[in-house]
Amino acid sequence: MKNMEMERKGLRQVRERMERKKNLNEMKKALYVIDMNNGFVNFGPMANTSYLNLVPEQQKLIEKFRSEKEQVNFVLEGHNENATEFKKYPSHCIKGTEEAELIPEFQNEILLPQTNIYEKNSTMGMFNQELQQDMKQMTNLKEAVFCGVCADLCVMDFARPYARFLDEINKEAVLFAVKSAIDTFDSPGHNREEWLNIAYKVMEQAGIITVENFEELEEYERKLGLK
Repeated sequence: MKNMEMERKGLRQVRERMERKKNLNEMKKALYVIDMNNGFVNFGPMANTSYLNLVPEQQKLIEKFRSEKEQVNFVLEGHNENATEFKKYPSHCIKGTEEAELIPEFQNEILLPQTNIYEKNSTMGMFNQELQQDMKQMTNLKEAVFCGVCADLCVMDFARPYARFLDEINKEAVLFAVKSAIDTFDSPGHNREEWLNIAYKVMEQAGIITVENFEELEEYERKLGLK
């Protein structure tokens, strides 16, 4: 009986995933919210509760994409228990644990239409094969927006390869990073402001437009005919 229930649950999840993905070819815009896991925001050895300050700005972006009926994506750490990354950083965000879950503020977003969650076992979200396949399906994509943590690790390591993957599949889109919805951390040997600036320079060199906030994003969209 338990196996049958698990099988039904698995089939239901597959149907839900297919339902969320079936309109990918109609999407013109995609938002990527990166690493807003409990394990980076609320608790655990890698958590930085100051990242909660990003939530209102990220919520503005999510609500914008919802109102435009465009794609909202959460890119989250979901590590294997023996992840080699744990040789460089403390063990964190292991699959199936609360640390690996999306923060409570965004939990209601998960089952809404035009929503995807992509897991990664490294800082490089673009290694997720499902994400790559979904990008190929977004044949009408004109714009992608990035936000989340940490700027110089998982955000930069997602946004720059994203731009290069678009080149690989011969697709053009305008890419934005919204500074008010992105942050990184202060620690010995890691100055927050310095590494924020490095991350933005790297992204700008990759052709990604960095804007200060939601309002400047909207202004750029109007200027470029994306609204």
